[in-house]
Amino acid sequence: MFARQRSVFVADGFPDAAIRRERIDRLEAMLLDGRERLCDALALDYGTRPQALSLVADVISGLNEMAYMQKNLERWMRPERPKPLARLAGVTMEAHPVPLGVVGIIGPWNFPLQLVAQPAAAALAAGNRVMLRPSSTTPRMTQVLAELAPRFFSADELVVVTKEIASGAEFAALPFDHLFFTGSTATGKQIQRAAAENLTPVTLELGGKNPAVVAPTADIDRAATRIGAARMVNSGQTCLSPDLAFVPVGHVESFVDALIGSWRDRYPRVADNDQYVSIIDEQQYRRVLDVLDDAAAKGATIRSAAPDGELLPAAASRKIAPTVVTGVTDAMRIADEEIFGPVLAVHGYEDIAEVIDYLGGRPSPLSSYWYGDDDHDFRRFFRSTRSGSVNRNDFGLVNAMHHLPFGGVGRSGMGSYHGKFGFDTFSHLRPIAAHGFPFSLASIIATPYSPTMTKAIVRYAEQQRKAVTKRLARHR
Repeated sequence: MFARQRSVFVADGFPDAAIRRERIDRLEAMLLDGRERLCDALALDYGTRPQALSLVADVISGLNEMAYMQKNLERWMRPERPKPLARLAGVTMEAHPVPLGVVGIIGPWNFPLQLVAQPAAAALAAGNRVMLRPSSTTPRMTQVLAELAPRFFSADELVVVTKEIASGAEFAALPFDHLFFTGSTATGKQIQRAAAENLTPVTLELGGKNPAVVAPTADIDRAATRIGAARMVNSGQTCLSPDLAFVPVGHVESFVDALIGSWRDRYPRVADNDQYVSIIDEQQYRRVLDVLDDAAAKGATIRSAAPDGELLPAAASRKIAPTVVTGVTDAMRIADEEIFGPVLAVHGYEDIAEVIDYLGGRPSPLSSYWYGDDDHDFRRFFRSTRSGSVNRNDFGLVNAMHHLPFGGVGRSGMGSYHGKFGFDTFSHLRPIAAHGFPFSLASIIATPYSPTMTKAIVRYAEQQRKAVTKRLARHR
């Protein structure tokens, strides 16, 4: 598959804008024509996952971005020509965004369709051939996608690789021109190691313990309701979900009460609720419960929003009620592990400096959340902490806006995509330079140097030293 895509890419050359737009249209058609089969497969993979969620989050979430790419594609493809006046001196400079070649995309299980389709659209917009490796944890959806792809794409344009064809490790070991991975930090390390053997550049979209800060200026009830809803997207199985909330000490109890109340209003039933998403598999279900058991054993307070009369957690359906944890210490697993479930840790704080100090000693998350005004405290928080993005007063805003780059920093990832940023990720800015001078630069640079040339070089270096010394003196 890889060899075929590489050879056809070389033979065909760079596709024009019309071909790229048509490929994106085919990608959209594949998602929309197969939407019922894909959503049904996702429901089976999860156990319980409502069709509407899969439609919104996996099928149609990237359509506006694809339309945006198609509309702006020709402008993005134009070469940059810096210093146009240099042409008067006989110098021409151009920088062309050209496709990289064959791009590999490895997807996660939490939004297994969205997070292969959106980077695939960007790679196609940039003119590349694409190989998709969806998650092995969602085998039914992957199989449906593998059956749909040949109806819309030739194998030298876009192909789906299932676990029966290659493991994730085997896929990552191919000498791609770019490898794009979304998933856990632990797996991201393995992907980068595999890619390093071929010097394959990688984009890693990972996760982390995303903080949500409730500012003193915030409406506590509204912040609790919004953070509670954000925590429950896909039952918390979302790399952007807030993992921990920081609340002014005097408002912790009212925040927790409002949080649990909002969850009970949202989910009056859990066990037999077909709108309540199950934990993806037994391994993840057990892991979340183990994190809660560890916190309880070490002194944390666990409060569940389980409806009265329901026996939760329910092993058969892998459903865990929304849960809030207070009294968290660094000795607990919940302090360091990304939860990836319907659980939120809540910390009290006296001053925003405490939050900044706490976060400063920990790995950078994918996103941070601030609930409150755009005031001095917020700007202090923004300047003094690190995260892939910052969202104020709502969940996932940066992710929803294709005019902004989306990506992590540090342990939450490297590189970015969405809109023009995705086009740039999967392109190489290839320059061309020429001049019409009657002499050659090489003849000037090549040895031997005449005594006059040597003196001129030494004199120039000394002039530059004096100039920088003066500038440094002004700084002092």
